[in-house]
Amino acid sequence: MSMSRKNKTSKRLQSINRPQQSHSSSAPPGKRSPFDDEPASSWAAFIAGTILVFLVFAAVAVFMGTRSVESDLEARAVRTLQNAGFIAVTADADGFNLALKGEYQEGQDIASAEQAVADLVGVAAVDTSGVWEVAAPVAVETDVQGAPVLFAWEGDTITVTGELSSEDQIAYLDDGLRAIESDEGGARFETVDVSGVDTVEGIPSEDDWIGKAVALVGSLAGDLPTGSVMVNPAADVVTTSGKVDSRQAKHDISDGAAEFVAALEASGFAVTDGILGPPKPPPPTRQEVEQLDQTLAELIEGKVVEFEFGSDELTDEGKALLDELLVALREIPNVPVEVDGHADAKGTPERNMLLSQQRAQAVVDYFVSQGEDPNRFIAIGYGDTRPIADNSTEEGRQKNRRIEFIALEG
Repeated sequence: MSMSRKNKTSKRLQSINRPQQSHSSSAPPGKRSPFDDEPASSWAAFIAGTILVFLVFAAVAVFMGTRSVESDLEARAVRTLQNAGFIAVTADADGFNLALKGEYQEGQDIASAEQAVADLVGVAAVDTSGVWEVAAPVAVETDVQGAPVLFAWEGDTITVTGELSSEDQIAYLDDGLRAIESDEGGARFETVDVSGVDTVEGIPSEDDWIGKAVALVGSLAGDLPTGSVMVNPAADVVTTSGKVDSRQAKHDISDGAAEFVAALEASGFAVTDGILGPPKPPPPTRQEVEQLDQTLAELIEGKVVEFEFGSDELTDEGKALLDELLVALREIPNVPVEVDGHADAKGTPERNMLLSQQRAQAVVDYFVSQGEDPNRFIAIGYGDTRPIADNSTEEGRQKNRRIEFIALEG
């Protein structure tokens, strides 16, 4: 073969091999790169897809959690507005910010409603730009007065009788009573009977009190199996009635209804508490009260009623201290005693309030388990609202986590 022919053949082979070399990886000649069949772009797409799926799930989780908080804020804001007489104003939450929407009548103080909503736990800001004022209906003097409205319940049935100004108010009443929830979360009343309510033309509108009356019924019915609320707008009087079998139950009912009673009183009603507690024993003398109060203070000084961490379960040391107090309690048995629970400022105010109440009740339960009369005691939780030391130090917080005993005159 001639030299020129060899050169031509060599050039042809080089031209054939050149494209293959241009597409090869950095692997040595004759070696195949492990990435030739799976380019880097495929791996990048897979990683990007995985990250996208994770972000989607994370976003959904955050949204669901945020929406739960928002729903709670909206519900509490609407209850507050209704108690203040703003029944046509709603609330929309965006995170911890609330936007109020709707209308209120001329003469109503929207600034007070805005402040009441802003004071709710968890609310960061309140926007009232979506609320507008409408002219109040012209008052027409009339001698027409409706019959008092009586809410009476027994078990899971509530019956309403009386007279209202319109069918719309009867429908509002019916809807409001059906919306009252039990402690377990279901409807408090399975049967709501408003057939005994009539309409009378010319009766003044009930807008200022009807929502507050329903809220009061809901508060009382949670602890009273049988009871009633009577609203007499003509006399500006509201009367409650029922019966409980312990001093503690009487206190709990009155305490739970306090804000609704205050709302009605702010509307001009005098509220009479007709809920009866157990018969009261003969009152102790002042000397007996002072003596027991001093003895309990001396026994508890420098000591604490101990509980398991973060719970209302008494430790053995805590029970031993209560046994010492029982000796003093039995020496003067006719003096009622208030058991107060207090917490430090760690944790949320709601959690501290609940735990302090549970611990105070645990002390009362222990006394009762040792033979004491449950009607002698009242358990009250104050949470972190009454500190006696600096909450910024551990020593101060230990002092604030305490149980106090107060002898009562009757």
